[in-house]
Amino acid sequence: MKFAVIDLSSTGVSLVVAEGDKNTGMFTSVYKDRTNIAVADYFDGRSISARGIEKLIDALITARSTCKTLGAEECYCISTAALRNIDNIEEVAEKIRMRTGIVINYLDGATEAYCDFVSNRKYAAYDRVILIDIGGGSVELCDFSKERKDEMICLDFGAIKLRNKYVTDIYPTEEQVKHIKKYLRKKSDENKLPGKNKFSTAVLVGTISDAIYAVYREFCEKEKLGVEFSYDKFKQFTKWLMTSSDRTRLIMKVAPEKIHVLPVATLVLKELLRRFKPDNIVISDCGVKEGYMALVATGEEKGIPIDLNASAPILAQTATEVKPKAKAKKKKEQAK
Repeated sequence: MKFAVIDLSSTGVSLVVAEGDKNTGMFTSVYKDRTNIAVADYFDGRSISARGIEKLIDALITARSTCKTLGAEECYCISTAALRNIDNIEEVAEKIRMRTGIVINYLDGATEAYCDFVSNRKYAAYDRVILIDIGGGSVELCDFSKERKDEMICLDFGAIKLRNKYVTDIYPTEEQVKHIKKYLRKKSDENKLPGKNKFSTAVLVGTISDAIYAVYREFCEKEKLGVEFSYDKFKQFTKWLMTSSDRTRLIMKVAPEKIHVLPVATLVLKELLRRFKPDNIVISDCGVKEGYMALVATGEEKGIPIDLNASAPILAQTATEVKPKAKAKKKKEQAK
């Protein structure tokens, strides 16, 4: 059967369509797509602006249509840290439901991390694995020696949150970098994250990690450093990203949609790699969507599916749309 999951995250709306066996939860991706939207850029205080909601709705309508066209038999929409911490979540969810027919399934931090873990179990064959997923609103960590959902770690900050808290431009200043590092080390200690020698392999998950790696590879080619992903070279890369006059050109070449989040996300990853000091760093092509797909297919997670065969919901006129007509009708009656 064909299964689909749409993910509303802090940095965009993405989808995966896969074929497989619902009973086993084993699926193979046949299609992936993504619309980049920096949700945090549409925050008005702690709420998403009307323009931000419209952009989300447009992207979700496109994703829903794609899933139907590709013949998905079951389809779910999930959201993680992107919507967990906004004040007008009920308004956003209701507008999305009215305009698209999509009901969002919200994942808490532990479930988000567990989905990452489930979709990357193949890396259990590696030695002493830590999985790292840097998002816009949170960071998920999975120690592969632990398998229960309540053993997963979700840090309550992400690249966009840190950028909004500390950075006044695209790139942090030297002083802002110091503040971010201090904050990251404090939070790592508070969450009792292990130090070096605990993990041998780090598995990097998510679109932000993909973007970091893409720019890192371009940097290594430019500097003729080879293709190996090591902490020492990544440390060089991070320093270059904070200071080089050529950094914007390289980011715009390979990951232009991530320019606002990538510098801070790179600092986060560098600090985590500094703490863990893994011998081996791997980039994964699976994440939350694939994990949720497996869990909901087998019944381990419960979700509300999207009815792809239903007609598009008709949105009733809003009060602002009706009001002018009502006034015109009243004037006409008075004239009579």
